[in-house]
Amino acid sequence: MNSIVLSGTLIEREAVRFTPAGIEVFEAVFHHRSELIEAGRARRLECDFDAVSYGEPAGKLNSLPIGAEILMKGFIAPRSTKSRRLVVHITEFK
Repeated sequence: MNSIVLSGTLIEREAVRFTPAGIEVFEAVFHHRSELIEAGRARRLECDFDAVSYGEPAGKLNSLPIGAEILMKGFIAPRSTKSRRLVVHITEFK
């Protein structure tokens, strides 16, 4: 299973682009901050991560202003077939 739910603040966005098939693409960097319990102790997390989206969600994401906070759902996958670096693929958000 490969499913992720994550909150984040939009901190960087690439220019709007389209695939050769005409599908809109969203590429950006988000900042995540949270606190959770691990091994019985509170742990504060803070990190930046790359994200991408295609199609209808991408169109809506491309209209968000820098600083927008969203709750995203999707999955993680390598950036490309030759890469081991993971990227969050956003399939829905609010």
